[in-house]
Parts: sequence; C-alpha cells; structure tokens
Amino acid sequence: MKFFKKRSLLLILLINISFAQEDTAEYKIELIIFKFTDIQTNETFKTKLKIPDKNIVYLFDEASLFSKTEHSNFSNMSEFYKDLFDNIDSLDINKLPEPLYRDYDNLTVLNDLKNRIGNDKDYILLDSKSWIQTIPDNESIDYLSYQSQNNYGFLIKLYKKRFMHIDLKAYLGDLYTKSPNITIFIDNEKRIFNEEIHFFDHPYFGVVVSVNEI
Repeated sequence: MKFFKKRSLLLILLINISFAQEDTAEYKIELIIFKFTDIQTNETFKTKLKIPDKNIVYLFDEASLFSKTEHSNFSNMSEFYKDLFDNIDSLDINKLPEPLYRDYDNLTVLNDLKNRIGNDKDYILLDSKSWIQTIPDNESIDYLSYQSQNNYGFLIKLYKKRFMHIDLKAYLGDLYTKSPNITIFIDNEKRIFNEEIHFFDHPYFGVVVSVNEI
C-alpha cells in the first residue's frame, strides 16, 4: 500500500511538473568554433580568463577531455529525480533546475556556414555543437561548459533580464588543469533577440552562435 501511495504521488508530481513547464519556451542553440589560419596581430595577450567556480553543467561527448559524470551531457535533472524518488512526501517541485537542457545532435540554421568554414583554407573548423534549453529569468543560472581534448573549449550562459542575454567565454587551451593559464579567449556578454546569429571574434579564432525559439 505504501508503494502504491508513493507511485500515485509520483504520477501527480510528474503531471504537475509537465504543466509547470508548458509556459517555459525552449530554444535551439547552435554553436560553431573555428580558428583563423592567417593570424595578423601584434597584440600580446597577457590577461587571463576569469573562471566561474560554481553553477556549471558539463557537456560530454567522445571528444571531451574529462569523463562523463552524473551532471554531464545535460543530465542536470538527475539530482531532482533522485530526490523525487527518495523524498517524494516532502519534495518541492518548484526546485526544478534552471535551465533545463536537452540533447540535439544536428545543426540546422548554421549547417551551411559550418560546411563553408570547413571547406575554406582561411579557417580551421574546430567544432560544432547544438542543444535545446529553456532560458529562465535568472542571471545566476548555470554555465554550460565544454572542454575538448584538442585544446579548446567554452562556457556559455543564456538568461533573461527584461531581454535575453548571452554570456560567452570561449578559449584556446585547457581550462581544467590544476594551473590554467588561458590568455587566448573571448569573454563577451550582451543582449540578444530570438532568431539571431551572433559572431564573436578574436585575432586567433571565432565563435558563431544561433538562438531560435522552437
């Protein structure tokens, strides 16, 4: 009887979660990162990238430097669901993580641009990523972090504060060593709008990000 009661409560909670999320728009995020083959700059880069030390969700794939963990590959719901099963009588469904991520493997908006970059001798295509997420009204939400084995990575945060904003920290190097010394980086935060494509540039590399509500 106790198990049946918990299973019924679980069903009610899951239905309530579904309804609670109905008004939360999801956005398809696409990202391309590439290097320039012809670097023309006399600038010396001595400033170091300031690294967030909390509120990070890790993206994992076969090219990731670090191993898959409980909170990698958008599984930021794992802790919530663990509490859901272990403490169903006292769980507050308002404690859903922000934002909610979902996997999505393919580019749509940026696919043609990716192909052109890959075929142009002036550029070296490093990577492309895509995913689906909510964009909550919370400036202190999690960064999504990715570190490649091939010595580049990024942290990205999307949030709403009257308007949508993007906070992007992309870099060449390894951010997760004991003594990271990242001096080749982009650190840019700005207001954005739906269905826009944004280009972030550095003398050594560039990043393109597309944001589209689905």
